[in-house]
Amino acid sequence: MRKIVIVFSIFTFITSSCGQKTKKQAVNETAAQFSVEDTVLNQIVAGNHTAEDTVRYQIGGKLFSLDISPSDSITVINTVYYQPKEGGLYREYHFIVHNRYSNAHFDFADTTLNTIYNSYMTKDWYREAYETYIKPGLDKIQSRLIDPAIKNFNGYWIYLKEHNGDYYLDDDWSWHSSFNIADSIFTNHYMDGPDPKKIVEAISIETGGISISFGGEPVRIELFDESRNIYRFIDGRQIHFIAPARAIHNFEIIQYTNNTGDLI
Repeated sequence: MRKIVIVFSIFTFITSSCGQKTKKQAVNETAAQFSVEDTVLNQIVAGNHTAEDTVRYQIGGKLFSLDISPSDSITVINTVYYQPKEGGLYREYHFIVHNRYSNAHFDFADTTLNTIYNSYMTKDWYREAYETYIKPGLDKIQSRLIDPAIKNFNGYWIYLKEHNGDYYLDDDWSWHSSFNIADSIFTNHYMDGPDPKKIVEAISIETGGISISFGGEPVRIELFDESRNIYRFIDGRQIHFIAPARAIHNFEIIQYTNNTGDLI
């Protein structure tokens, strides 16, 4: 479970001349509140450098899983500071990388996903499960109706993250959610490996998408933004925004870093 944290924005401490606390007072009170002599925190609050500078140049100490170039333009969208009973100040940053060809983008590329999916067949435990349970189960199910339009949806798909009305790749530390469509097979990628299902019916829908059934209530893939290849994935009451992996460079990416390496 994620630590209980205190979240605040550096902009809370920007004051006017209308009788409010001065910036120096805010710095002193903030340092006292966290009971820590943290130079970085004081510098950020005092405005000596931006949160983006802190991330980009790792001011104040090493930040983990930081895979950006100092030349990349970034915007910090959330900062988390937490003072544990023991140890130094915990610092966490969520930020948008505006470079649409960043290093992290290629973790979502269809070639990368294809390598990851296929790698499970080299693992004895998965290959045994596939040959013993998964493949025989797929062979027992017959497809009834597969619209030829399914070919327009074949390939790898990635889930997008919504932030302030826009959509981004999400470089989540715990998992990169994706799935694959290959004519009559729909494969989710879970932490214990790919989970293929036989498509029983696939029918085109008027909204520029397709309805896919595995024998029960269908899921729907509906076109949302044609210019950026954004679709809505509707599974019962759950709605996710997705895009084909070939469209990854249409999106900026949200990344995460902290100064401990603990899972965010």
